[in-house]
Amino acid sequence: MGKIYEVLKKAEADKQLQSKILKASDQMIHAKRQPAKRSDGVSIMIEEYHRMKLLIQAARGEETIKALVFSSSQQSEGTSTVVINFAKAIASTGESVLLIDANLKRPSLHQAFNIEQNWGLSDLLQEKSSLSDVIKKTRIPNLSVITCGSPTHPNPQALFLADSTAVVLGRMKEQADWVLFDTPPLNSYNDAITLAARTDGVVLVLEAEKTRREVVQKVCERLEESGIRILGTVLNKRRMYIPDWAYNRL
Repeated sequence: MGKIYEVLKKAEADKQLQSKILKASDQMIHAKRQPAKRSDGVSIMIEEYHRMKLLIQAARGEETIKALVFSSSQQSEGTSTVVINFAKAIASTGESVLLIDANLKRPSLHQAFNIEQNWGLSDLLQEKSSLSDVIKKTRIPNLSVITCGSPTHPNPQALFLADSTAVVLGRMKEQADWVLFDTPPLNSYNDAITLAARTDGVVLVLEAEKTRREVVQKVCERLEESGIRILGTVLNKRRMYIPDWAYNRL
């Protein structure tokens, strides 16, 4: 009995700490590290992404949300994995999704979908290709990808600052129900901040038990100063101190 009490106590303490760290955001969405399965075979992870979609839509009331930036406070917090899974979840409902690799320094979407990296976002923003030329179909129905492009631009922020970027973003919104950008960390580069200012908001990905509160506060302050709203946060790689079989009964 004593051991069970200690486990529950630790889990509650962890939950309270997470809430303190993320209190600056509008919504908090917990993503489990492993997708648990229910008896009907439906992934709880997928259900969480569907709930995440509803929370994002509710964050702006009647205003339509179409273009979102997914970013993190620092490297290796799982931003690409989260935005890919979110895109797949939305596409599975029949809505069209345009997923864009805006991490021009460390692109990864071309590897995740096993498609050619060349002719992508950087080419589009430099007017070397048209939007229709850079949109690549995937094997997943309703999900298309724009890779980073080739060669990657030495100064992505300059591309995102250009007036033509707003025009391109408008055309992207005409192509899909959702336009999702995978971007580099907010504390490392200005790329994500610059791009996010042209979208409907940011979804911030944080790694559980790793991301420091001070780091998160710095990110939130930068976003606030730039007039960018955090539409949600994803607490990624969260450990379950209570075994799943017990957690599901709580």
